[in-house]
Amino acid sequence: MKKIMRFLKTTGSFLHDQQGSYGILMGVMAFPLIGMAALALDYSNVMRDRGEVQESLDAAALAASKEFATGLTGDPLKTYAQDYFEANLPDYLDMDKIEFFFNIAEQQTVDEQGQPVIEKSIKLDATLTYDTYLARVMGHETWQNNLTSGVAMGNITVEIVFVMDNSGSMGSNNKIVDARNTSKDMVDAIFNGAGASNKEDPVKFALVPFAASVNIGTGNANANWLDYKGWAPIHNENLDWDTYVRPSNSQDWEKQDKGDGHYVYREQIDGDWEWRTRFDIFDMLDVGWEGCVEMRPWPHNTQDTHQMINSTDFDAVKDGFDSGDGLDALFVPLFAPSEPYRRYAYENSSGNTYHSGDWYNYSNDYLYDWWRPKASNPSQLEQIYYDTTFNSPYNNGVRNDKQNLRQDWVWRYQAAALDDDTVQKSIGQSNTYGPNYRCTTAPIQELTTDPNEIKNAISAMGANGMTNIQQGMSWGWRMLSSRQPYTEGREESDIDNRKIAIVLTDGNNTYGTSSTPNESRFGAWGYDKHGRRDEGLENADLPDLYKGTNINTQEKQMNAHTLQTCENMKADGVTIFAIAFDVSDGSSVKAMLDACSGSGILDGVEIAANGDYYFDVDSNDLEAAMENIAAQISAMRLLY
Repeated sequence: MKKIMRFLKTTGSFLHDQQGSYGILMGVMAFPLIGMAALALDYSNVMRDRGEVQESLDAAALAASKEFATGLTGDPLKTYAQDYFEANLPDYLDMDKIEFFFNIAEQQTVDEQGQPVIEKSIKLDATLTYDTYLARVMGHETWQNNLTSGVAMGNITVEIVFVMDNSGSMGSNNKIVDARNTSKDMVDAIFNGAGASNKEDPVKFALVPFAASVNIGTGNANANWLDYKGWAPIHNENLDWDTYVRPSNSQDWEKQDKGDGHYVYREQIDGDWEWRTRFDIFDMLDVGWEGCVEMRPWPHNTQDTHQMINSTDFDAVKDGFDSGDGLDALFVPLFAPSEPYRRYAYENSSGNTYHSGDWYNYSNDYLYDWWRPKASNPSQLEQIYYDTTFNSPYNNGVRNDKQNLRQDWVWRYQAAALDDDTVQKSIGQSNTYGPNYRCTTAPIQELTTDPNEIKNAISAMGANGMTNIQQGMSWGWRMLSSRQPYTEGREESDIDNRKIAIVLTDGNNTYGTSSTPNESRFGAWGYDKHGRRDEGLENADLPDLYKGTNINTQEKQMNAHTLQTCENMKADGVTIFAIAFDVSDGSSVKAMLDACSGSGILDGVEIAANGDYYFDVDSNDLEAAMENIAAQISAMRLLY
């Protein structure tokens, strides 16, 4: 075009020359010069029109590819592509001069292992007929322009985890039903689109239902990343093994001081050493562990770290850390202690037994407190009285605020094993009362390539309990990760793979307050009196959304930890879609989810096209939001 403009400029100077010889020459050259100017004008116009048609063709190819990936095929897909193409053309173009062609092309190629594969692509073609204006004086009445656009399918794999709120509020207004149905529809749509892929296992799905806690499944009770030996520093919170009454076949007992108030315990029974753990307490109660886990100390609760127990030697694991990130990184089974019964036993001067009320009233008191195995005969029970002459270092911890010390007595669980009718209240396998308190969700589903498996897991979701978004997010990350404890995810450095978390919640993080010395209800962070949730909230550690603010409530602390987790996930290449589902205006969770969502980062570059995704939807909009997310995920599977 620059050459043409220079030519016209030179020609203008030539036409203004007044000398006769130039006039004669101009008469001879007038016709070809006018023709060249006409060609330049028409050339400029046709290039403009070609650009408009090509831009619309590219947009239609990408849009059609997204629809193809969600299951639209055949004539409906062709109609969709053509309508999209025509809708994006400028009004001044004559549609009678444009022909549109649609085709799904197949090409045989080879994969990375040299195996033959069929690569599919959507191919759109358009023919633009341009009627010239001035160039026809040179014999050019029309110009034919052939344009094409194609999108190759299946060059990127996706791993998707649903992180779904299963708290009690999801049971209102049919929300849990809507969440189940729309999630299963997305599974079908994404798997249908995978038929165009030339990759092995192009789509994997996982599910993490969350409420107050997350259930990893009882089958992991002996996993070597779960603390089944009592070695984690938080394992013996609420369990004072100094109160343990050794059975008659106990040959030896060890309490090992590991520093900073961290003790581990083991007992020799019939010649074998056995570590004493929370699982022993479940056995004493004849109640099974239902699969939920507690939050790890900060920063591990916000990170994808782990610790493996590959040795029987505690010190080798503690000091070596050659198989993980330290004992704080061990996952600890959730155990809710029996809180103190509000009454205590005492014997008056006449030898009569009385039960008097204490100051505090606890909610999860599933054992009576005044029975223990006899030291002289551990197979029999004896009653403990509030009597200063009774030989017990815990005798004075039974009234008013000191009532709380009874909560740690291990002998109560031993007594329950000896006589359920006298010592144990009715608990069964309850998750609203007893040692599995607040373990209310169905187990997680690891990454799977089977659509029926993930849909069955989605169907098993219910609505019960409080809301702990942060634990849901952290386990969602672990489902996608290639690292322990779950290793089904592809390597984080795989540039042809996309890791995606879809988090849905209908409300704020909640935990539960209490006026007792525990300072809170029991939950995945234990009791507030232990301060686990207070860690990591220094201003330097806080996400930008919370810097300079007063993080002084359970909700704010949980929000801050949730956002720390989200930022770590995105830095590890996980793209997060967040859905605030039927959330009231002014809820703090909206700002938190907005900051949480966004593109994963790989090698310092955002890997999702739009970067930030946030949906604020009610029950009428959830289906559309899920379809929108599915379309964007499908676009990530395209190479264009």
